Amino acid sequence: MEKHTVYAGMDGAHPQAQPRNQSSRLKWTAVIGLMIFAIWTLRPAQDIRSPLNDRLEWEDTEIGVSTWDEITPKTTLEYVNCYGGDFKCARLQLPMDYWNGTTDANVSIAVIKKPAVVPVTHPQYGGAILFNPGGPGGSGVGLLRGAWLGFRGIIDSDNGKHFDLMSFDPRGIVNSRPLMQCFEDPLLEQSWLVRTMEEGLFSASDAAFGRHWSIAAARGKSCALSRVNGEPDIKKYMSTASVARDMLEVVERHGEWREKEAKRILRHDRCNKKHNGEVLEVLGYRPGEEKINYWGFSYGSYLGNTFAAMFPKRINRLIVDGVVDAYDYKKTLWFDNLVDTEKDLGLFYYHCARVGYPTCALANDTGTTTEEGVKSRLKKIIDNLYHNPLPVISSSPEIITYSDVKMLIFGALYSPLGFPYMAETLRDIEQGDGSQFAYSLRFLHSFTCEERDVSILQGDATMGVACSDGDDQGWMTKEDFGEHLKNVTTLSPLFGEIWSSLRLKCIHYDLRPNHRFEGPWVGNTSHPILEIGNSADPVTPGRYAKKMARGFTGAVALIQDSAGHCSLSTPSICTQAYVRQYFQTGELPPEDTLCKADVMPFGPTPGEEEIYDEEVVKATQRQETIAAALYAAGGGFMNNVHGNRMRVAGSFGTVG
Repeated sequence: MEKHTVYAGMDGAHPQAQPRNQSSRLKWTAVIGLMIFAIWTLRPAQDIRSPLNDRLEWEDTEIGVSTWDEITPKTTLEYVNCYGGDFKCARLQLPMDYWNGTTDANVSIAVIKKPAVVPVTHPQYGGAILFNPGGPGGSGVGLLRGAWLGFRGIIDSDNGKHFDLMSFDPRGIVNSRPLMQCFEDPLLEQSWLVRTMEEGLFSASDAAFGRHWSIAAARGKSCALSRVNGEPDIKKYMSTASVARDMLEVVERHGEWREKEAKRILRHDRCNKKHNGEVLEVLGYRPGEEKINYWGFSYGSYLGNTFAAMFPKRINRLIVDGVVDAYDYKKTLWFDNLVDTEKDLGLFYYHCARVGYPTCALANDTGTTTEEGVKSRLKKIIDNLYHNPLPVISSSPEIITYSDVKMLIFGALYSPLGFPYMAETLRDIEQGDGSQFAYSLRFLHSFTCEERDVSILQGDATMGVACSDGDDQGWMTKEDFGEHLKNVTTLSPLFGEIWSSLRLKCIHYDLRPNHRFEGPWVGNTSHPILEIGNSADPVTPGRYAKKMARGFTGAVALIQDSAGHCSLSTPSICTQAYVRQYFQTGELPPEDTLCKADVMPFGPTPGEEEIYDEEVVKATQRQETIAAALYAAGGGFMNNVHGNRMRVAGSFGTVG
């Protein structure tokens, strides 16, 4: 009798299973810098037009501006059409220093919006939701451009509310100005990246540790001194406290825009049955009282929890996903993140052994695969490359090193649906074929003078934000850092040295912020918040969703039982349904909710029949769309561990 693979949904009642077509899974095809991230395969996003808006007078949909520099910064949200007319963009002018009066300079924040499918005057209009992709240093503009369709599929409801989807590039980052920059010459910055990469990991040679220490010192201390392009120096104003304050202004200015837009529509809508006063009573701007709707990932969880602690009475809905231990982050320890990293890797061994050969390329073709066998084979591949890097013979010659492969594996842990790609790549390397992996490495080992239509996760900004948020590390000696490296490597033998690079940057970046938030992360929020974590997240352990939730009255931690970074690394109807429910009605999941994943790495166990379920297919499509944009836009601390500026040509123009 054939076995059937059945995956329980949120109510545990109806069957939900993985779609048969595995080609739709995330395809990892690029390794950029010290983070392995993807050039994702995305179908063109088609706008959703609802029958609810058939009679609406939509704004002009001409293409509009072609660059952010064409948009004049203003103190209100005055949108122009952008990105082919599919989005609305604005530059919001805000103070550089909110608290200390140290400068009269301003920042201009790049804000992007995908309008709701109903106008603000429609009874199903639910307001605006802000998104942050993480990093720190990630582009919210890039995230929304790539992920809006997936977000809309999760959050909107035909019978419920429809939302404006909004995001922004935080101060100093990508399209916001002034830009946080350490290098005046882009070519010098690119060559610095290549030089740093060629050193490999700390363990790559007996000289690598000392060289990386000196590289970090040269870059960090020089960055603290540099002034680029004569713009106001934003380095002392990059802390998350300032970004949270900027978010509050975005929320306030959206309230102004909402009232103005309602008046505009009501003036022209002769069919509206309500008295204008009744509509504006609901949609009118309330100065000093506007509340946020927010969904932030990875570092975006630190930003969201900080906002909740600073402005507890300004919460309407707030989700933090892939939750950071704010107390560890504030101390600049970068230690606790790796508590579940080896557990995540263990799930790779388990699933590879479960499906066997040929589904998992690292499985034994004799049919006797065990988890320990997969682990041993992976370790032999890594160890062999230490003294024997793999040469790749082509018109663009390359070598694949011990450090490159460790980065590949660590990056794959972020998205377990990428496990098959990792297994195939390692198998190819084992057999002496590094051609596909070499294609990815070319982004790392080359640079170009040409201009590309790309957004970037900036290493400069990553350093500027993370080191400003954390305690001063200037007291650490080389020996102190060596002890820290030893401790982190004990916690995660394969990946501790990768992660420790984050703290190394802050030891030598001795510029302190004019203002930062130092906790505690507690508060009686105006609406309870939702903290989401995975049971085997490689860099933000699920236990920290529970830890941070304890600080906020009524907050609930939802745990998704899956590997990967943030809940959207694996499709889960259960998680997505609770997210929709929370944004639609404000209702939280019950305490101690554990959501199952609906798709397994490598697919079902051989001999089990997949049961098609439309909801799983939809959840997978939404997950893939968002995860692609999320990781590309900067959804994880690992995206730039050595603080290098990354480049990649992608279909929606962002990297992470």
